[in-house]
Amino acid sequence: MFWADYHTHSVFSPDGCDDMLALGRAARAAGLREMAVTDHCDMGADDFDAEGYRAALTEARAALEREGLRLVRGLELGEATHDPARAAAVVRDTPLDFVLGSYHRLKGDRDFYYYEDYGGADGCRALIGRYLDELPELIALGCFDVLGHLTYPLRYARRFAGLADVSFSWHREKTEAVLRALIGAGKGLELNVSGLGRRDGAPMPDLDLLKLYRALGGEIVTVGSDAHDARGVGRGIPEGYALLREAGFRYVAAYRERKVRFEALD
Repeated sequence: MFWADYHTHSVFSPDGCDDMLALGRAARAAGLREMAVTDHCDMGADDFDAEGYRAALTEARAALEREGLRLVRGLELGEATHDPARAAAVVRDTPLDFVLGSYHRLKGDRDFYYYEDYGGADGCRALIGRYLDELPELIALGCFDVLGHLTYPLRYARRFAGLADVSFSWHREKTEAVLRALIGAGKGLELNVSGLGRRDGAPMPDLDLLKLYRALGGEIVTVGSDAHDARGVGRGIPEGYALLREAGFRYVAAYRERKVRFEALD
């Protein structure tokens, strides 16, 4: 069975706790064959140590492959449309196997994590609409391989604002347009399983959106724990694979030098 975690963070992320070797050894202990380190490089922030990151990836990759784990040289590229020139330069100048595109904040705004008030259900509905309106520009820019945690705004609307019934179904046409744009651009969708096991959590996206993506013709999907320490590496991956099977997928995607390959889920 091909087990892989395609979303992890090391000490090169501001919120990461462990080095790449510790993450990789945790991945081996969890029975994974591949693990992507996808540390944050957010546009609008100047704390990404590109040179140190490249060196650490090279060193950890060599050590871990001797121990039987393939370390995927990844990056979580945040808000690329906020500074397209810098985003393109980072991807061009960093030897990478995989780029996870994420969108944590709208233009001129703050991360959804820092919202103190969503304005109730109506305010949240409007916010999700704005989010979905901005994603097509990110997809068109095209400097990533897979779109990360599509339903990210819902996580904090539920957790911090208590809006249990918030949903992307409020904007079905816009959601479909985003998924069609991904498929048309040859980009994939991440199943982020960091919410599994939390009382207020859910996979991002949920089963209904995974089924929609598949029905529209989507085939490229990766699964990631979004671990920020060694203890979280591989957590939720088996459950994520089960969700993919339920949604009608037969394969999970993996990457080498920005080229996708498909591994059977069974």
